[in-house]
Amino acid sequence: MTTMIKRISGCLLMVALFIAPQLLFTSCSDDDSSGGGTPEITGVRSCDPATADSLFTKASPGQVIAIIGHNLSHVMKVYINDQEVYFNPNMNTDHSIIVSVPTEKNGFKLTAFNSDLKDEIRVETTHGTCTYAFKINAGYPSLQRIAAKYPRETGDLINVYGLNLTDIEEAYFTSLTSEEIAELKSGEEIGGTHVAIADLKTIRKDRGLNAMTNAYETQSQLAFNLPDLPFTEGTLVIVTAGGTTYIPYSKNPGKPVILFVSNDMPQIGEKLFIAGREFVGVSSVAYGDVTLSPDEFEVAESEDTIFVDFAKKPSAGSATTLTVTTLGGEVTMERFYDYSTILTTFDGDAIDNGWGPNASYVDSGTDDGVYAYIYVPEEGLQWWGQMVYFRKDWNGNSFPLSDNIPDDASADEVYLTMNTYSESDYNNGTFGGYIRYMIQPIGDAENEYNNHIGWLNYDEQLVEFEGTILGDINGQAPTGKWYRHVLPLSKFACYKGLKYSEIKTVGLNQFRIQSINQSTTRGKVDVKLDNVRVIYIPKK
Repeated sequence: MTTMIKRISGCLLMVALFIAPQLLFTSCSDDDSSGGGTPEITGVRSCDPATADSLFTKASPGQVIAIIGHNLSHVMKVYINDQEVYFNPNMNTDHSIIVSVPTEKNGFKLTAFNSDLKDEIRVETTHGTCTYAFKINAGYPSLQRIAAKYPRETGDLINVYGLNLTDIEEAYFTSLTSEEIAELKSGEEIGGTHVAIADLKTIRKDRGLNAMTNAYETQSQLAFNLPDLPFTEGTLVIVTAGGTTYIPYSKNPGKPVILFVSNDMPQIGEKLFIAGREFVGVSSVAYGDVTLSPDEFEVAESEDTIFVDFAKKPSAGSATTLTVTTLGGEVTMERFYDYSTILTTFDGDAIDNGWGPNASYVDSGTDDGVYAYIYVPEEGLQWWGQMVYFRKDWNGNSFPLSDNIPDDASADEVYLTMNTYSESDYNNGTFGGYIRYMIQPIGDAENEYNNHIGWLNYDEQLVEFEGTILGDINGQAPTGKWYRHVLPLSKFACYKGLKYSEIKTVGLNQFRIQSINQSTTRGKVDVKLDNVRVIYIPKK
């Protein structure tokens, strides 16, 4: 509530400061019986001080806006997209109305998916009604891939996939490269030779809530016939009400791009996936001293993902580069299977403190050797559970931290990381169990992090968590398969706010990963851990 009051107060201040010469006049119906004068909307302003001095005709769900005009007192109702929205009459003046655009989670409908609605604001007062053309967009667009045969010729069917490719205002190819477009300043026009796409069709626009981002997004597919292009390489550009997005285009197979790798140090038997673009005619996937041939991996039909049933570890001391080679060239990703990041593999490279109740240490029967195993068939109301508690040695030395991480990387970009296999009842909405982490730097100081942050309902013994228990980089925790669990070092007081060079100076002498359940709600804990390490994942 405090935040909303501050936002609205700021909006009132901006409205007072920037009532300007009137622009963008609207259609009005005149009913002057109250003596208030004909109502008129002349514009809409943002409550963000950085942009409040300019009018705009688009907004996003959840955004607070100020409707500016004349004779706007005595408002009875405000509509956006033909849907009545709440406004605070105590903040209604003759020149402004402050409104928070509802969100889709609250049932608000967008015109991109409801053609019977109007892109407009409508204000009904005691002395008349006025309207103003205004767009509530469906999110910032993102082009993810182009799908078409090679070589691409005029008239060929092109399919394009991405997010929020709705309310399209313009679509074209330009001779500029994507790198050249990225160098343009904000608001600068995209130059080069433009060729318009005349027959763009929407094949798919599936709107839904993304569980990871907790925001609505549209899974989009567009199709068109390739126009006659006077260049063989350039960029596809799509402009929507929500913004502009672009992606490289080439007549012949382009150089591949790696966008994401599911694990930097996969477990034997794990299904590794490499996500990207232009995985056309992949001839090899190589890492360290291992090279995989096409019969050892699978390329998705969409040519944007490579799947590897991971079975071969590179040798220690070999290169830490992942390389994908295709018809269009090769792409590399650094810091793949970097042994220098490891704290322990549980194979005799560190010391078990031996505290109880201790985890079990099980031989996997593979080249991965031993893994740690925390198993409790039914756990409830305990404050000191099974643990993995290791130190480098009895001399108080720090674990060696990798030199293959930038010194200026922030503690938000450096992660305590481990391979994880869980069949536990974590994250099911009823089980109160969680993980307690402890880092001990050089010396005696201890720094704990609990992802349990309080009681959601004490009477029902439901615990509130800061995030997904044993979550991956996307906040997900799959069950029944190996994946990479990460926790930023900024969660620990001894590292918070530091750069990596400073983290190395502080050191890391011991770590503990412990199962806790302070609630009486009971459940199974079944977690395997391996390859505990400290890695770098740069912010996007």
